[in-house]
Amino acid sequence: MTILFLFALNFALNFWNVHQKSQAVEQLQQETELLAVTTSIKQGIADIQKQVTRLGQLPQDSVPALSAREKDKVEAQSARVAGEITQLKSMADVALLNKVAAMQARYMELSASWHLFYNHFGNDSAQAMTELVLHAEPYSQQLIYEDLPALEAHERELIGQAQQRLQAVEWWSERTSIFIFLLSLLIALSFAVRVYRRVVDGMRAFAPGVATVLEGGEARIGLETKDELGEIAAAFDTLSDDLHASRKHCAELEQDLAERNEEVEAQRKEAKSLLRNILPATVAEEFRDKGTVQPKYLEDVTILFTDFVGFSASTEKLAAEDLVHMLHDYFSTFDEICARYGMEKLKTIGDSYMCAGGLPERNPSHPVDAVMAAMEIVEAVNERSNRNPNWSIRIGIHTGHVIAGMVGTQKFAYDIWGESVNYASRVESSGEPNRIALSAQTHGRIKDFFECEKRVKTHSKVSHKMDLYFVNGFTSSLVEDTRQMPPEAFVRRYRSYFQKEPPSFPPLRTALSGKAEK
Repeated sequence: MTILFLFALNFALNFWNVHQKSQAVEQLQQETELLAVTTSIKQGIADIQKQVTRLGQLPQDSVPALSAREKDKVEAQSARVAGEITQLKSMADVALLNKVAAMQARYMELSASWHLFYNHFGNDSAQAMTELVLHAEPYSQQLIYEDLPALEAHERELIGQAQQRLQAVEWWSERTSIFIFLLSLLIALSFAVRVYRRVVDGMRAFAPGVATVLEGGEARIGLETKDELGEIAAAFDTLSDDLHASRKHCAELEQDLAERNEEVEAQRKEAKSLLRNILPATVAEEFRDKGTVQPKYLEDVTILFTDFVGFSASTEKLAAEDLVHMLHDYFSTFDEICARYGMEKLKTIGDSYMCAGGLPERNPSHPVDAVMAAMEIVEAVNERSNRNPNWSIRIGIHTGHVIAGMVGTQKFAYDIWGESVNYASRVESSGEPNRIALSAQTHGRIKDFFECEKRVKTHSKVSHKMDLYFVNGFTSSLVEDTRQMPPEAFVRRYRSYFQKEPPSFPPLRTALSGKAEK
């Protein structure tokens, strides 16, 4: 009877122990799932907010609106987090229900704020940034750093209590089993020890996996038992896989964001390059930074005009394509010459070419540089003298004050205005083919470098006499020794006058030609 009683008592005690263990394991499983869902919610909110914050840091004036596909991705993420919160609410006990409900309400406000941000992003930058600063950031900070950590702490406390309860049951089961079956129930004791080891080993298998996942890694328990621990292990493995997928998705989104940043940067560089092709570098920088260019009064600028002789007659003989091709060839060469001498091309009108030196940045050498550029332009035209038609060119140069600024909104242009511009045009029109005509003001600035002959001309439009100076070549003393180019005497005088090296030097035959052909 004693043995039967012991067996019966052992059976009853085992039944009670199994029941207690089952309750403890069930509670542990539930609390672990609650912690897993809470952690997943926290990770999901952090991932979305991280995307929103990075988008908010982009330069808003050059970022396009998000595509429908990108918005759908974010909406899917937000909906998944909302579903997890609903799941958490259904699993929460009475003590947590109010907290979860409050967190759910706050998340709905955060989700609505994200929705507004993405709708305004790229369309209404100010509204998007206002939504980010006033609502999205505070709500996400509240959830990530206050609400969810409080839930996690509470759930970890419950997990600890469940583990203590399970350990207490195991301890009591062990002691009672040893007391009752110390001598006669070795098999029952072995069974109890086997159950104990399985539970303890299972719990030990969880510890490193949980620690790895909490640190942001990927881990699997790999416990394939068909009991509560096996179910917990399976749930943990599923959670680990989901978190890994979320991190992978976040990495893909970050890659997409990086590619969009590269596209925006490439577009910005292209726009900057196009702007510098239209405007001088400093003017382009001012326009890009301020959106406008302040007009400036420049008291010392050298204006250069060119005009082809016989162009009008050529337009009636040449095909349109040939005419445009010839002008393109000449003006491209003029552009390259002007760039080397620091002259700023302003515009072309028909067969006329206009450039200026000493702007937008002032420099003292622009009158001399303009004459050297003009000498190269004449040389370039002479080199093409075997063409049909054979064009000649008039060049007029004047130095004076102008007003410089940018005009237009759709097709803007940098230009100069003033009586000096008109006078430079009259100097050109009063000139002679393949000769460089200077005003008295320009001649006074270059006479130490070039030999000129003075002539008095009467302009047909204004009907008054003009003192013009035609360039015959460099001052002979500056080009006597031509073993090095530019000649050393010229370089010394240029350095002495302007405290810098000459930008370039005309071809030798032009520089030493004396009077050019008429």
